[in-house]
Amino acid sequence: MPESGSALSQIRLMDERRMAVEQIQDRPTQLCVAVSGPGHRRGVHQLAGAALLLSACAIPFGWVGLAAPLVLLFLCAIEVTSGWRRGLAYLGAAVVMLLAALGVVPGSERIELLPAYTDASGNLISAGFNPGKAAIATGVLAFMLRRGNWLCGTDLRHVLLAIVIPSLCGLALFGLSPKFAAVILAALLINFLVVAISEEAFFRWILQRGGERLLPAAHWLIALLVTALFTFLHTGWAASAPALIVVAVAGLTYACLWWRTRNFWACVLAHGGINGVHMFLLPYPLPA
Repeated sequence: MPESGSALSQIRLMDERRMAVEQIQDRPTQLCVAVSGPGHRRGVHQLAGAALLLSACAIPFGWVGLAAPLVLLFLCAIEVTSGWRRGLAYLGAAVVMLLAALGVVPGSERIELLPAYTDASGNLISAGFNPGKAAIATGVLAFMLRRGNWLCGTDLRHVLLAIVIPSLCGLALFGLSPKFAAVILAALLINFLVVAISEEAFFRWILQRGGERLLPAAHWLIALLVTALFTFLHTGWAASAPALIVVAVAGLTYACLWWRTRNFWACVLAHGGINGVHMFLLPYPLPA
């Protein structure tokens, strides 16, 4: 009985800490518009200027580049609204991110920066990026760099664990496929700056965080639903069972990392770290 009581106390303490972190995260940033008061007009001007600057993404990327200012505006709206207005801001951000990332908007053709890496084992790694995801990442960076939510030293052990678990799962199911080339390093850098940031913004900051606010008592259900969507969008219906397992384990690991740390950058680091292990040590792409 004492052990059970101690365990329950630890769970309550963890929940209290997460709630405290969430309250800190909910404070509006300088970039967001104050609801009222003397800072309102200045906040409007700052936000309008930032959105106008981000609109320049339409020059290299076309229409899909406008996702950058839209993402910024919706993220700021989430921070300064409540109730159904906040719900609409979450929905708007999710729709913009999904349409841009899936290539529905004109100008979403993939941009290749270097010749792809190939070898006799069938590995194929390209140093390119999806312009839609690049626009999303730009808008998210503009928001997050002003907002903070920086990585804490105490979160690093959780990030390391989140990288190790899916990596071991992948090695157990697919075996080792080591490779190294300059193009892979370039692909990994692009992956961190574009893929990890844009995908974690969608799955963690919008879907999981928004779902937890809507159903605070069902955070595990939200984590599982977000993981299922993450797995489907990465594999589709035709993936092999081993590939589904590895992707699902990675998605659930990111979800658990968010639940434990409430830190966006921790999830980005884990996501990029796992993708790095995939590129350098596992078959790429995973056999379907």
